[in-house]
Amino acid sequence: MNITPINSSCNFGKTPIFHCTVKKAGSNEKEAATLYLMDKNNSQDVMDIKKSNLPVRLRLNFTDARRANSANFYCLQTDEGNEIVSAAQTTRHLNRHEGKYEGINTIIDEFGANDDFVDPLTPLLAHIVKTAQDKGDKFVLTAFRAEEAPSFKNASFSETKYENWAIPERRYTNLIDKAEKRAQIEYLI
Repeated sequence: MNITPINSSCNFGKTPIFHCTVKKAGSNEKEAATLYLMDKNNSQDVMDIKKSNLPVRLRLNFTDARRANSANFYCLQTDEGNEIVSAAQTTRHLNRHEGKYEGINTIIDEFGANDDFVDPLTPLLAHIVKTAQDKGDKFVLTAFRAEEAPSFKNASFSETKYENWAIPERRYTNLIDKAEKRAQIEYLI
């Protein structure tokens, strides 16, 4: 009798997206890390986020069903110790106004980065941009002011006249390539 494992067809909890390496600040020691798409309906994922040191708004949004309804939550964690390197909440919105940002765009609503790591946001931002590229989004924008996240400039984002960050489609590939090389990203899905 041949029994197929149940875990090959079912997915419970966070979904691994890629493996990469991250560097600790100060020592430059490399650590293995995994980027996960968190499951808002999984009690273990909810507890992990609640107990984390992520910014309060990110934690509250993840645990509030109304706020988390259409959002995706990503978390880059070290493989040993499950230390959070960076995290983000994203949504997609249709901008009906005529102009530069008209159409469907990916929005980074909230983020968190651990200063104990060198360039903790780049691998996560590369995945967000890659997902936007796959969906045909012309821009990835932030819902927060540029001054709240000056490190976005290092990841090819530009400050807009609305005082937030944006990256146009034409720069997606540069960010993705930079992150894949620097963090040695190996996609799982």
